[in-house]
Amino acid sequence: MRWRTLISELKRRHVFKSTIAYLAISWIVIQIASIIFPAFDAPEYAFKALIYILSVGLIFWIAFSWIYDLTADGIQKTDDRPADQETLELTNKRLNKIIAVSVGFAILLLVVVSFWAGSNWNQDDQIPELKKVAVIPLVSESNSEDEAYFTVGMTEDLIDELSKVHQLTVINQNSTQVITSGFHSPNSLFANVISGIDFFVNGRLEREDNYISVHMELKESINDSAFWRKSYSKDLSEVRKLWAEVSSDLAREMRITVKPDVIEDWTGLRSVKPETYEFYLKGKYYINTYTPAGWDRGMVYLEEALSRNPADPYTYAFLAESYINAGHSPDPPADVFPKAFAAAQRAIRLDSTIALGWAALSHYHTYFGRDWAMAEYAFERANELNPNLAYNHYHRSWYLFLFGRMNEAIMEHKLAQELDPFTPLHTAWLGVIYSEVGLYDEALEEVYKASQMQKDYSLSLFVKGGIFIDQGKVDEGLQLLKEAYEANSRWVVGYGPALIEAGYIKEGLAVLEELKSRQINGFNALCLSIMYDKLGDFEKAFEYLNYDQRHGWYPWIRVLFFSDEIRKDPRFLKLIRDMNLPDPAPLVYDPEL
Repeated sequence: MRWRTLISELKRRHVFKSTIAYLAISWIVIQIASIIFPAFDAPEYAFKALIYILSVGLIFWIAFSWIYDLTADGIQKTDDRPADQETLELTNKRLNKIIAVSVGFAILLLVVVSFWAGSNWNQDDQIPELKKVAVIPLVSESNSEDEAYFTVGMTEDLIDELSKVHQLTVINQNSTQVITSGFHSPNSLFANVISGIDFFVNGRLEREDNYISVHMELKESINDSAFWRKSYSKDLSEVRKLWAEVSSDLAREMRITVKPDVIEDWTGLRSVKPETYEFYLKGKYYINTYTPAGWDRGMVYLEEALSRNPADPYTYAFLAESYINAGHSPDPPADVFPKAFAAAQRAIRLDSTIALGWAALSHYHTYFGRDWAMAEYAFERANELNPNLAYNHYHRSWYLFLFGRMNEAIMEHKLAQELDPFTPLHTAWLGVIYSEVGLYDEALEEVYKASQMQKDYSLSLFVKGGIFIDQGKVDEGLQLLKEAYEANSRWVVGYGPALIEAGYIKEGLAVLEELKSRQINGFNALCLSIMYDKLGDFEKAFEYLNYDQRHGWYPWIRVLFFSDEIRKDPRFLKLIRDMNLPDPAPLVYDPEL
């Protein structure tokens, strides 16, 4: 009986109808907010806050409708005694009108929103158009050599944060430095790259102790006036958040909507310890000079940074990738890859959202660890976090080449080239991949472009010499390989075997003996095994193939270097299977894709 009495009283006081009217109006408010809030770049929590307010408001509205009623004289307190029939009917009509108008407006709004959403379905299914942006190296007031590490590091940090916006293709600093140097190419390479860039970011950096100010500009052409300017100031400890704020504003000015997960990542960026951060920037700067002295000096700074902050994932991630790069030299330290693995793991454990940590892990497994499933996962994870890491695309290209997936390998290498168009390494090595699938014209075009970036570039000579030999221009090819070898002795890997294959046995043996006179390491052992294969001495070839220290290039014996005869040898197949690789097979390339 009590329930019946309560329900009867709720009906008399029009609580049910009032609640229905409130819900209808709330639905309209939410729909309008879902359109208006994004248009004004309202924060994500604003929409949630609105829903919370309306939900709490419902409770107060139910209580309000119990106490008050809508009458001809306006809102009046509900009488405890039942109203007469005429008053009840008038009140019902007023509430029914409110409900009818609200529901009608809600239906109209639903139709409009549905039509708008339907008209955009096809657009949503399309891949959003990528915008290409070049961050011109920042300049400072002092512009001194001693401060170069700081401006270079600041530029790199801005590029890193801007690269998290997946709708942007952000040119690497190696290439934007070339843009500012005024490089010009006879084959219009420079002009072609510049014409393909949608936005140019310029900035001026001021620093007073640990307080930094930056004055940013955005242009649509390198020679245009800026259409947007803004200044920012922060303590150096908040430098990462500063660049996140700049990146967010730049994305908005480029009319790009930043994804919620990127905004969340920016919100959670760590503060830095200024002194430790300085050592980190100096370490990066000197290691990236790619000289023995620079490596030694850079390692001292990185070690100092870690001694001051052993929990800095950024330093560990960069350290890991530095060890990977060192592992590609002809005579790397024996422990360089294990050190890279330890540093990459440490970086990921400390912060799994740093792309470079995952990139270093994928590179470690590609060249040394040989956990191919983990390599693939780490490559993909790094690209999810930062699709603009040129070297990650470069290394993934060679990973795909190792498995004979040539269409994908070419695509990844071209991505690396697009992100770092004036680094000749990304262009010259693309020539090798083209040549391996018989695309010699395309290969030679890439070699030509690389030679325009760096005159007498030994890698260009090496690649071009190999292509000429494949095309039957043996003597021209051998001359180019000789020049490459004389410029950089690592290209013995191509010159020595080519001499023997061409029938210049005496000259080939002289190169072989010179190589044997060097200290044996993983790289030299690999080169000797290739040369003995060309001589038909498989026993000697396997002697060096089984050398206990193996170079980072060793896995590519599956697809490169060796003759078909030795590939059929059970000992060779065992070496391949011990690396958990599939047996040697033809490269897979579909020219129609």
